[in-house]
Amino acid sequence: MYLTPDSFFGKWDMHDDASHIGRVTDEPYSHARTLTGWRREIVQISPGRFQGRVFEACGRDVRVGKEFLSRGAFHIGSAYAGGLTLGLIRSTDKRAAIWNGIQVQPDTVVCVPPGAEMVFRSHDETRVIWLFVPAGLLDVQALAVFNEAEASVTQPMCFDDGALAARIISAYQTVRKLTGLSTPAEPGLLHPYDALQAEIVDLAREFVAIYGKRQPQLGIREAHAMKILRQVRLYLRQRIGESICLHDLCEAAAASERTVRNACEIVTGESPMSFLRAMRLNQVRRALLNATTPVKITEIGARWGFLHMPQFSHDYRELFGELPSETIRRQLRDSGSSTSERAGG
Repeated sequence: MYLTPDSFFGKWDMHDDASHIGRVTDEPYSHARTLTGWRREIVQISPGRFQGRVFEACGRDVRVGKEFLSRGAFHIGSAYAGGLTLGLIRSTDKRAAIWNGIQVQPDTVVCVPPGAEMVFRSHDETRVIWLFVPAGLLDVQALAVFNEAEASVTQPMCFDDGALAARIISAYQTVRKLTGLSTPAEPGLLHPYDALQAEIVDLAREFVAIYGKRQPQLGIREAHAMKILRQVRLYLRQRIGESICLHDLCEAAAASERTVRNACEIVTGESPMSFLRAMRLNQVRRALLNATTPVKITEIGARWGFLHMPQFSHDYRELFGELPSETIRRQLRDSGSSTSERAGG
């Protein structure tokens, strides 16, 4: 759903070298795809209707984005491809977000190196600022430190740095001001976008120079939790529609019940079975939202491991704020409207 020109993010503007866009979302599934080139899955964890907003500005080389998520969620996937992504996670929720098993503070800067997987848990009313700089503008040798195959397992990829956090916020605020700029710069002068891009590139270069030389390591507890959860996630993806108990997850991870439970809570903030239920419910909702013709809710529920329909409907409504039948009815109505519009009806 696109915003109207004079709505929340201000007037849309296109500059010769940069453009910006604003979107609102009402589903984690669609929100996960709003930032350009991201390949991310968002699993809604906390109950209630989801609302999201995204702002993204694209310059010649850099990108600056900000997203808002009204409900707590688990995020996994990749960010911008081909470069370094830095982020700053803020929330009105008193609980700290979790990045690679580490509870982040307001001044914690998170990092997604080229090709790396990001794993984090956000809580209600979360706002995240993202900055991206292509690898070609950075020191390749220094950046390589972040690209090791096991880096995301052994390194937290988050750094407490108040000065860097303040610079990230300042860069975003400047971008928001510049998105209303329509008057071109005078001949011979740098356009403000160009000056800002240079500042963001310098910021990223300093980050790589500093933290590429003194990479902190994950604690043994967090590193072990990340490895356990990877094994659990792989097992769940292969058997998500089957009847699974905690014992099955323990066997898959070759770990005790206590170890699996602790690992899941460290990384996701949830117990293993609560996380599994949320994953399944989100998959059901995704299937319903992709429907273009009437479907049997019981069959979709069973496909994802829900055999007791009254309990399934209760859990679904508790998480998403509506019954499965309401979701499919709204989806078919919206899908029909879209089809009619494309057909000129």
